[in-house]
Amino acid sequence: MEKNNSCGRKEILLANDEPFFNNVDVTVYDFPNGRDAAKRKRCAITVEFAEADIRRLIEKGLDFAEAEQYYREWIYSTVKRYISYDWVCVGGLEELMAIVKERLGLYYR
Repeated sequence: MEKNNSCGRKEILLANDEPFFNNVDVTVYDFPNGRDAAKRKRCAITVEFAEADIRRLIEKGLDFAEAEQYYREWIYSTVKRYISYDWVCVGGLEELMAIVKERLGLYYR
């Protein structure tokens, strides 16, 4: 039986590959036997932040904070779609968001 945290959400870990200029690949792991046991690879996603992607957000009128929130929500919903659970990140999300913020900062000046 899969163990979830007390909120009923799956605990996951995000592991980012070295980012490219316009995207970063992320491997999603969970802990089927608790965090003290071995992790299991669940899926992989690619977070894209090419100039065209960010320009679309700017054209929609999103400011920097709203664009950052867009990416955070996109990551959450994409991972949820693949693992079929609500989830909470126990590592890697803030590192991933730092990459996203850095790339957004190139266009939001």
